[in-house]
Amino acid sequence: MTEGNREIGCIIMASGLSERYGRNKLLEKLDGQEIILHTANSLTAAGLEPLVVTRSEAVRDLMEREGICCVLHDGPLKSDTIHTGLANLDPDRTGYLFIPGDQPLVRPESLKRMVEQLRTCPERAVRLGFNGTAGSPVLFPAFCRKKLMAYTGDRGGAEVLRTEQIPCDIVQAAYEWELWDVDTPENLERVEKAYDAAKQRRTQE
Repeated sequence: MTEGNREIGCIIMASGLSERYGRNKLLEKLDGQEIILHTANSLTAAGLEPLVVTRSEAVRDLMEREGICCVLHDGPLKSDTIHTGLANLDPDRTGYLFIPGDQPLVRPESLKRMVEQLRTCPERAVRLGFNGTAGSPVLFPAFCRKKLMAYTGDRGGAEVLRTEQIPCDIVQAAYEWELWDVDTPENLERVEKAYDAAKQRRTQE
């Protein structure tokens, strides 16, 4: 792992109930591997050390088999997931990155650029975006930790950016599909097509 990125706390948000999907979407396979593992592996390849926060024992068991840090909790709100993740990370990190577990196509290169942007402007949050539209993941500067711990809603960290009026930079993703998540089986089909196209392009290079 790249030593230089360990100062960033990295939380994979994996506590949803997959109600729109119909079953646990994080355990669905993409090219033979669970979706959440694709997300975790991209983070690891970027030199980040992911911490998975989940309410699913099946996800917890998978993470244990794969040697990925994981915390099981029972809070129903997204803020519960945020609080659990932060409580299990050192409070002296220089930043805290939050990413949904069902964002399997995010590229390590984009994650590295987000970390570099935070280093350049440590008083501003960073979001990955495409053509001006901001999405996930979100990387918070260290001073936001108390604000995140004080948040009690169910709309994720982006709501803290809005309500606290935290300045934010957008790092442009190379491809729109890096920001795609998997809320429905139809979403997974779209992700699979993008994944296969990217894989074929790599073999041709």
